[in-house]
Amino acid sequence: MLASMPLGPQVKTNELPRRGFAALLVTMSCGAFNDNLLRGALLIAVPVGGGGMWEGQLGEGGTGWVTAMLYAPFILLLGVTGQIADRWPRQRVILVSRVLEVLLTGMVIWAFAVGSLVLACLSLVCMAAQSALFSPAKYGIVPDLVEDRHLSRANGVLSMLTNVMILVGVAASGYLLQDGGFWIGFVMLALALIGLVASLAIPRGRAWKPDLKMSPRTFSTHLRTIRAMQGTPLIVATLAWCWFYGIGSLIISIVPNYKGPMNLTNESASILLAAPGVGIAIGGIAAGLGSGDRIRGQLVPLGAALMTVGFVLLGLLDASFTGLWALLCYTGIAAGFFVIPVMALLQHLPETSFRARCVSTSNFCTYLAMSITAVLFAVVAPATGSDPALWFLICAGLMLVVTLWTFKRRDTLRLAGLPDQARSVCSHD
Repeated sequence: MLASMPLGPQVKTNELPRRGFAALLVTMSCGAFNDNLLRGALLIAVPVGGGGMWEGQLGEGGTGWVTAMLYAPFILLLGVTGQIADRWPRQRVILVSRVLEVLLTGMVIWAFAVGSLVLACLSLVCMAAQSALFSPAKYGIVPDLVEDRHLSRANGVLSMLTNVMILVGVAASGYLLQDGGFWIGFVMLALALIGLVASLAIPRGRAWKPDLKMSPRTFSTHLRTIRAMQGTPLIVATLAWCWFYGIGSLIISIVPNYKGPMNLTNESASILLAAPGVGIAIGGIAAGLGSGDRIRGQLVPLGAALMTVGFVLLGLLDASFTGLWALLCYTGIAAGFFVIPVMALLQHLPETSFRARCVSTSNFCTYLAMSITAVLFAVVAPATGSDPALWFLICAGLMLVVTLWTFKRRDTLRLAGLPDQARSVCSHD
């Protein structure tokens, strides 16, 4: 057990934002923009009947395959990258990932210059792989930069800025596709360089577990971490995280399929795809700042219930473009209230030298859930059709299950956020 291990010197602050946290926000935002600029371009370019540059080349339900390609590297690599972020200083890991991102933008430039879908998909997979290296370090370093009582607010700001950049990236993809996507890679290169420079301003911290034995067996690593989580509120937070993003993955696959029925341009489709991100940014900052100095786990079932209502309305109402955008935005706002306390709990509960592995395992489970729903859409859509209304009703049914499950565990989620639960989940190494 590592419960008695001294935490060592940490970079802490009572004021937000501080230089190191602000630098992390810039770095994360640039990475979020780039990932979603490329993903948004592919999602808009492949739907059947959408008139995109690679229309129908991935078949009916092709948006599901794009989403699955994005998630596969996370499933395969997070077991190793979580260990890396506990064994080596997290700022160094972040810096290495930013260098890789700069190099990989060259492949994106090449893919759109020659108009190759295969190369564009390979670029997406490689960008996702470097993001899998970045992810455990970026979430694991937040409690090293801010005090526990600021975690909800810090994650609210983080979520807002990240989702703003996600929606800007997705929205920009439709406009940048106008010229065959030639400028997409160059824009990504510029943002990657900004992210690299910002990562240099993140304070250098210590390696929290320098003697950790690295294992290439990613799945057994996740199983050991899950065993350590069992019987603690952290397993509840992890499962809630999985449910949420598994359903969110379906939304990403569903929304581009409005393009044909509503006769949307690339620009309009990208704006529609960005609507949930606008909502999550609003809901995230409201939940984060509204929580004050506490982590309010009781917001999780409330957010789930409000999301269920949003999905029902999306499935039943024949809305105009403006109405559809508003409903997607509302659902995103509800999602913000769900995800912020869960994110804070994932950082609040693990012991410091175990945190990155917990984050990587939680993200592994999440990406596994997202891949399952993305592949489900890709496989089932050819038989049932990709009618968004039908699929939003399916989302409503799934989210109703999440609502009931989290409501039953509302006391566990509430108590887990108390100060005496900080660093309460330890490794069994």
